[in-house]
Amino acid sequence: MPHMWLNNKVAVPFDELVPDWWSTYNSLKQELWRYKNKPYGIKRLQKGGNGRKLLIDFDSLDREIQEAIGDPRKCDHILERYYKVLPQTVEYFQNFKRGDNYLHAHEQEQYIVNASVMLGLIDLEKDRMQARIVAKGSTRGIGKTLWVDALSFNDTLKAKYNVTHNLPSNEKRFREAYKAYKGFGNYTIIKDPEGRARKNASKVDAMVLEVLNGLFVNKHKPTASEIARTYESFLMGYAEVYNTNTGELYDPKQFPRLSEGTIRRWLAKWENKIATHKKRSGNRQQYIAQFNPYGQMDLPKKAGSIISIDDRNPPFWYAPQKRMWFYIGIDVASGCITTFVYGKTKEGIIQDFYRQMVRFHAHYNVGMPIELECESSLNSSFKDTFLREGQMFRHVNIHANSAQSKIIERRFGAMRYEVEKKAPGWIARPFAKSESNQAGPGKTKIIPYEELVAARLSEIEDWNNAPHHDEPGMSRFEYWLENQHEDTNPINYKAILPHLGYKTATSCSRGYITLQGRRRAIAENGKILTGDALIEKMRQIEGKKVDVYWLDDMQGGVLKAMAYIGDRFICEVMEMPRFNRAKAEQTPDQKAAIELQSRYAKTVIGYAQKTAKSIETIGFTDLTPKPSRKFKIDGLKRYEANEDFTEVEVLGDIHEDDQEIIYNQEDDSAGARNWQDSFLK
Repeated sequence: MPHMWLNNKVAVPFDELVPDWWSTYNSLKQELWRYKNKPYGIKRLQKGGNGRKLLIDFDSLDREIQEAIGDPRKCDHILERYYKVLPQTVEYFQNFKRGDNYLHAHEQEQYIVNASVMLGLIDLEKDRMQARIVAKGSTRGIGKTLWVDALSFNDTLKAKYNVTHNLPSNEKRFREAYKAYKGFGNYTIIKDPEGRARKNASKVDAMVLEVLNGLFVNKHKPTASEIARTYESFLMGYAEVYNTNTGELYDPKQFPRLSEGTIRRWLAKWENKIATHKKRSGNRQQYIAQFNPYGQMDLPKKAGSIISIDDRNPPFWYAPQKRMWFYIGIDVASGCITTFVYGKTKEGIIQDFYRQMVRFHAHYNVGMPIELECESSLNSSFKDTFLREGQMFRHVNIHANSAQSKIIERRFGAMRYEVEKKAPGWIARPFAKSESNQAGPGKTKIIPYEELVAARLSEIEDWNNAPHHDEPGMSRFEYWLENQHEDTNPINYKAILPHLGYKTATSCSRGYITLQGRRRAIAENGKILTGDALIEKMRQIEGKKVDVYWLDDMQGGVLKAMAYIGDRFICEVMEMPRFNRAKAEQTPDQKAAIELQSRYAKTVIGYAQKTAKSIETIGFTDLTPKPSRKFKIDGLKRYEANEDFTEVEVLGDIHEDDQEIIYNQEDDSAGARNWQDSFLK
């Protein structure tokens, strides 16, 4: 019978053609040889011999022969009316997981065909059952007809869809599979759906893996070959293996023999390596770069949204093996270096850095950045003070030894290879991958410290004046200045000065607080106080010792100063505006200063006068019983009060004569008052 061949070809065995169309086998072979190299004529698909049959290409035969033997691709099978691929069948096998893994694509295709054939057989069985019942016939034997139909349907599937099912060809197995499918659906089509066969075949189970990983994380960092030798010694009884935490001694009889290759492959698996390398690796940065996934983010567009800070050693020597330190802050949106400090050591550099950040932003009258990203090594000690969220920055991200988490590390790379590499004395990394970044010939040049500082500051200046990456028409500094985020934080001096400011112990006298040799006024919210507000502050601070925390500005003057008593904030301290003594040289601002100083002084003087007037005069009589003066000096005369008192007459109730109106010559009006009305009421 002709049957399907590769690439939708139909193969015809030679015995289908001999002797009906060719008298002998040799005549057929000669015919094939004659058209062997011609683009037309009879062709063969397979040579005969060694148990193989000679196969002829059906499409190369004459039309008369084709019609006689029939084309299997033009078949008409009963299951064709029932076979169809349902979307839910495709979706089921695409989403099915064997263990933790999805099915392979070729498995999915095979299972979809098998399930679709099963669904067609179920519908066919229903129709046959109904037809026999209607015809009052027996329903026995339907199962066998389904099996026969399923087997013969493969040729149709091959011819029409270029697929075949692999349902059991044995009738008993087919019946079992068909019954299971009717009961439990697509799950029964899948071979080993739980993946147990693979697990059971593996020699390395959880206990074996526990021992291998435990041996692999020893302090001396053994190789996989050493682990294989140790494991073999353990199996042979020359070594004991135990759990150091539980004290459990492992029994070698419970462990299988493993080859070195097997041990090496298991130790190299990602799920084992990610844990063992975490314990073995002494370089956390390399471990993070190799195993930790990283976030994918877009850069901000608004300056002041986030500032990234870190320290770095510019690759230059100011003395043999000595490199200076920089601490740098880069605004991420603009790429502008807004803050930088430097020195020969890192001691105290971090506090100077934050002071400089405040000075810089105050100098350009912009708010502090909304978010900060930094390393933990120098910054973690401030996380409960001015680096607490809401104090200096609204959000603070402190990364623990994670270089790739900070974007400034990438900017440092660009600065190193695009800017500093061209400078004399540049030092290459010892293990740079790119040849262009490796060290050149000659010794490393020593650059004097002062020249080194000047060169690096010059590079920072050039960096900030370079074009912005998104706006080439603007420099990085211009972009930073003109595209500030509208929600940047005002500088919270109250929160940061006690931790970053310089401390001066002083006192308040006559309404002035002395700082740096100058008498400064009491202020609040950036304004010198007068009136009741000034008096209220003086009640708290006048004549008392106070601590003033202050910070200098870019020119060395006092940027902001605040007075505290203990840990309690009292007031700001501001310099009183001065004016020229000569009226002819006074400017309008100085005239305003005169008025302010006058109001400041009058507030205190006026308060003193007002308070003095409100004080009442209170008399005092000493009623303490005095002792008798029995001791007297003869001839001494002194005043002694007469202690003989005459009793005072007490008037009685008002007599009717007292109500009598006394005539007054000057005012004879009827409303004249009597003397009691004048003096007793």
